[in-house]
Amino acid sequence: MPVQTMSLTEPSLTSSWHNNVVLPSRTFHIPRIKISPTTLLRHAYLSPSGQQIAELKHHNSLCLACTLPEEVTRKILLACAQLGVGESDEWSWVSVTYVCSAWRKMAIEYQDLWRYIDFSHPKWHAITTGRAKMWALHIKTTVSDTNIRLLHRTLQLAHRIQDIHLTSPIQKIYPLLEILAHPNPALESLIVGVHIPKTQSFIDAYDPPCFPPNGPPLTNLKYMELRAAPFYLLTSRCIFLMHLHLHDLPLTERPTRQYFLLMLKHLTRLEYLTLDRSFPISTGLDDVQALERRISLPQLKNMSLVGSIPEVAIMLECIMIPPSAHLSVRICALSGLKASIWKLTEVLSSHSSTSASVLPLETLVLTGHEASPRFTDDFKPNANFRQSLRIRGFRAECGGGGAAIDLTIAPDEQEHNHNDDAMITALTAIWKALALSQIHTLALQDMDIVTHKSWSQFLRTLPALRVVDVAGRAPSGLAWALLLNARSHDQLLKGEDGEQRLLVSRLQDVYLHKVDCSSGGFMVVPTAPVHSHFDLGDSRFLDVLTASLCERRRFRLGLRSLSIAHCEFVLRKSLEDARMAVAYLVCDLRNILKDELVDEANPSHQRNEYSMLGSAAIRCSSQLG
Repeated sequence: MPVQTMSLTEPSLTSSWHNNVVLPSRTFHIPRIKISPTTLLRHAYLSPSGQQIAELKHHNSLCLACTLPEEVTRKILLACAQLGVGESDEWSWVSVTYVCSAWRKMAIEYQDLWRYIDFSHPKWHAITTGRAKMWALHIKTTVSDTNIRLLHRTLQLAHRIQDIHLTSPIQKIYPLLEILAHPNPALESLIVGVHIPKTQSFIDAYDPPCFPPNGPPLTNLKYMELRAAPFYLLTSRCIFLMHLHLHDLPLTERPTRQYFLLMLKHLTRLEYLTLDRSFPISTGLDDVQALERRISLPQLKNMSLVGSIPEVAIMLECIMIPPSAHLSVRICALSGLKASIWKLTEVLSSHSSTSASVLPLETLVLTGHEASPRFTDDFKPNANFRQSLRIRGFRAECGGGGAAIDLTIAPDEQEHNHNDDAMITALTAIWKALALSQIHTLALQDMDIVTHKSWSQFLRTLPALRVVDVAGRAPSGLAWALLLNARSHDQLLKGEDGEQRLLVSRLQDVYLHKVDCSSGGFMVVPTAPVHSHFDLGDSRFLDVLTASLCERRRFRLGLRSLSIAHCEFVLRKSLEDARMAVAYLVCDLRNILKDELVDEANPSHQRNEYSMLGSAAIRCSSQLG
C-alpha cells in the first residue's frame, strides 16, 4: 500500500524511523546486545517526539486511505481477513491493520475481524487467537509445512470453530483427516479441497478414521463441500445439512449406489445438491434394489449434476425432484450416445411434464460456443476443436433464481466424440424430452450449427412461440426452415396433395442483435444428412429471413415488428423488403450498406473456416427449389 504512515499504538512492530538511530561504537558482546533494547525503551530513546507525532498526524490527515468512512474501512479489513493465506504467501492480513493509527484503532475495536485466524506465522496466529477471545472462529487457509502444526492444534483444542475451509495438497491433508471426521458441535460449514496432481491418476483409498464417526447429530452443520476429499467426512451425524456439494471424488472414495442413497435418505432438510464427477459406483443387484426404492428430497431447491449420460440418467432415476426445483446438468462425455440417450430423455420427459403442469417454461435460451477454430490454417480438421451447446428454460416465477432447467452438452478434452452430428443428436433428443408447449420466447446466441431440417422438427414443438431473439452468429437453418415451410404451405393451398402446418403461426416479433446479416450457410440438399455442414447456401441471412416474412404476410401472418440493432452488412435493399413484410421496422442506420458495395461473386460472408468448401457450397438453393 503506497501510504507511508506509522501506527502510534504499537510502534515496535511498524516503526521505520528507528533505523536512523546512531548507536555508540562498542565491541560485539552478546549480553550487552540483549540488554540494549530494554535500556533504550526505559530511557524513551524509541519514543517519537511531539513534533514527529504532529507531523505523522498531519500526513495521515492528507491521505485518502486514512480518511475513509468507518463502514468502508471495516469492509476493507474484513475482505482482507476473509481472503485467507496461500501455501507460499508470506503476507498476513493483520499487516493491513497497521496502515495508520486510525485503521489500527478501528481494527482493534472491530471484534468480528479477529475471528478469522491467521496461520501464516505463529506470531499472527497468537495475536488473532488472543483477540478472538471466546467468539466463534473462522478457519480458512492453505495447508503447508509451516502451518500444519498450528492447524492441528487449533482444530483439536478450539471447540468454538464456526466454519472450516481448507485447501491442501494430497500429501499434507492426511494428519488433519482424523480431526475433521470428528468436528465440534458448533461447526456450521465444512469445506475441504484436496489437490491431486494430474500425473497421479490413481490414489490409494483414504484410511478410515481410527474411531467410528458416531455421536449426537451436528445440529449446526448446514453446509458441506468436499473436493477430492474422503467421502467418510459425510457421516450419519450430518442429518441437518442443507447444502451438499461433492466434486471430483476419486474412484477409491466413491460409495456404492445403495449406500449413497441411504445417506441421502436421511438428509430430509437438503436444499442444494451437487454431484460433479462424483457419482456412486455400480454394484449389480444392489443397484436394482436402489432403483426400486426411489428416494424423495422434499426440500430440494437446486440439483446440479456433471458426468456422462448414463451417470446423469441413473441419478435422476433414483431421486424424486420437486416440480419447483431447479435442475442443472452438464454432460461431459458423449461415449455410447445412441445407446444411452433414451434413458436420459425418458427421465427428463417425466420431470419436465410434472414441472410443466405446475410451473410451465415460458422462455427458452440456446447458446453455442466454440473454444477453438473448426479447421486449421491449411484447411484440415482441427484436432483441438471443441464446442458446447447450452439449453436453458425459464419460468415466469423464476425471478433471480436462474433457469428452471439448465442442460449443457460440453465434452471434455479427453472426449473424441465431439462432432456436429453427436452434438445435434443429443440436442434433438433433449429438446423432444422437454415440455415446451408454453414457450413464447426463443433466444439464440451463436447457434449456427443446426440445419433447416432439424429446425423444422424443433419449431413444431413450439406452438405458442411469439418472440425470436437472435444474437451473435446468424442461425441460417432457422431462416431456411421458415421460408421452405411457408412455400410448401403455399403449394398445398394451390391443390397439391399432403398436409402441412405453418410453423410458429403466432410469431410476432424478431430481434437481431450483433448479427452478420450477410452470412450464409447451413442449407443442405434433400439427399444430404440432417446434420451435414458441407453443403452451404450462399444466400444472405437477412434476405432469406425477409423472404420468409414476405411469404408469411401472404397468409395474413405478418410480423408485428422486426428490430435490427448493431448488426453488420445490412443492405438498403434488404431493409426496403423487410419494411414491406412487417408492420414496424426498427433499425440501427449506422451500418447500412448500399447494394453496389456487394461483391456479386461472393454475395454472402461465409465463415472463414468454411471457405475451403469452394464452389461445392453454392448449389443448395437451386437443388432445393
